[in-house]
Amino acid sequence: MAFIMFRTPFQFLVFLLSICSVAVAQLEPRQSPSANAINSPVCQNYARVANLSTVALNATYRAAFLRSSSMGTFAARSILDVESPKLMGMMMDQKLNQQCGNLSQVALDGAAANLTQGNVLGLTILDAPGVTPDSPAMPIVQVAIFLLMGGTWLCL
Repeated sequence: MAFIMFRTPFQFLVFLLSICSVAVAQLEPRQSPSANAINSPVCQNYARVANLSTVALNATYRAAFLRSSSMGTFAARSILDVESPKLMGMMMDQKLNQQCGNLSQVALDGAAANLTQGNVLGLTILDAPGVTPDSPAMPIVQVAIFLLMGGTWLCL
């Protein structure tokens, strides 16, 4: 009957191995820090670094933050650039992760959820400035550029 259900012995063997691996697999408990640990300054710092680094290391989040920041792109960029190198050390610190939980994964999930709602780091994402391709100003700009470039070439 097993041969009818599985067309080849290899499929039957893979099926048996998958059942055995599910039965043998040991699940590790989730990291569940206490409420006092999350409010500690070390965990607050880890959460801040994780949130800023998530935005700094993702081009979509970073562009949205720089566009929406009221302090200007250079100041906002410097904040992101200072915090992002700290994340890897904090992610690999087992003691910190046991105390605070995996806050880098929490930051990734939170950033994705906020982006779908139109927010990044608590700021509403603003539209990009500039002329849209379907704007009536676009042909005027194109003609002006053509006349400037063509007129310069003709005068030579």
